[in-house]
Amino acid sequence: MSISPLKLVVFALLSVGAHAQTIPDAGALMRQAEQNSRFNQPPRGVQKRDALPPPMVFNDTTLITAQRFKFVGNKILTSPQLQQITQSFTNKELNQHDLQMLTETIADAYRLNGWLVQAYIPRQPIDSGELTVQILESIPSSRPAQ
Repeated sequence: MSISPLKLVVFALLSVGAHAQTIPDAGALMRQAEQNSRFNQPPRGVQKRDALPPPMVFNDTTLITAQRFKFVGNKILTSPQLQQITQSFTNKELNQHDLQMLTETIADAYRLNGWLVQAYIPRQPIDSGELTVQILESIPSSRPAQ
């Protein structure tokens, strides 16, 4: 069976046409680039947070004595205010339960002022006498931003 030259030309033209693509115009390319850049950006008003240190792991044998506390992430309550709030935990041997009470005392102080926080003790060397407390402040949804 032989293929005529005319059939070969028609077949070649049909197969080339099937693989042809339309070339996008510059406007379509710009719109697509704008959509991609908007998609990759965080929403307005959202602050980028640095990575937070992981929490320290305590067990039943944990005993820590802190001569002073260092507060990180606090803006609403000052460090001197927080030092006064945590004064009863200073220079005492603190176990796992006491450390939990320390972070709850800090969170309760914020709550009394109308704010929600999460306080935790990040991983750190515990032999310096200074214990760092990480505070994550947030605004309750019922309170307007200041």
